[in-house]
Amino acid sequence: MSNHPSFRIIGLGFILGIAGCATTNEQLSPCQKELLECESGVQQCRDENFSLKQQTGKMQKHLEECRLSADEIISDIDAARLREAELRHRLRNELSDKTVELEYLKGRLTVRLLDRILFESGSARILTTGKEVLDKLAGAIKTTSDRIRVVGHTDNVRISLALQAKYPTNWELSGARAASVVRYFQEHHGIDPLRMEAVGLSKYRPVAPNDSDENRQRNRRVEVILTAKDH
Repeated sequence: MSNHPSFRIIGLGFILGIAGCATTNEQLSPCQKELLECESGVQQCRDENFSLKQQTGKMQKHLEECRLSADEIISDIDAARLREAELRHRLRNELSDKTVELEYLKGRLTVRLLDRILFESGSARILTTGKEVLDKLAGAIKTTSDRIRVVGHTDNVRISLALQAKYPTNWELSGARAASVVRYFQEHHGIDPLRMEAVGLSKYRPVAPNDSDENRQRNRRVEVILTAKDH
């Protein structure tokens, strides 16, 4: 009975069906694997996109903070320049004497005072005429927050024998003169001593060659140097 042709046909069809299913499953498995890989890749792209959006947001926030900071800095610089311009204008009006020079360079304002209006020869005691000039100068700078550096300078002429007991060299004389100006600013105008310093540089920073009376006179000077705190 099993050799009947119809049974052989049914059996063959069943076998072929099973074989076909096996082939389909074998084909489907790689497709499913590829699909899973694609889905995983899509999710990874989504995660990366989300991360990039977060980073972009942080960068935009940082950029905005930088812009605000830059605007503040520019505003501060503009305000500082305005204060400096006002101070220079006021000093020019107050100190119009030819014995006073103003110089502005690299954020520093230097007021150069020839020694003859401040001191007698070989002395660190401030003259009445010198006090009048220092009063005007103090009135202009005491309301600022600038650092104040007072520097004494001399010419190359040696200290006379009569004065060497008090000022052995030009180092001592230049330092004493700078200290006198700083002390005057503090005691008579209440300028904060923490803003000030006194320095004596002797003959070693001339503004002109010491080859004539006129040039030596220019070198005998006191400089009041104003520097903004942020410089």
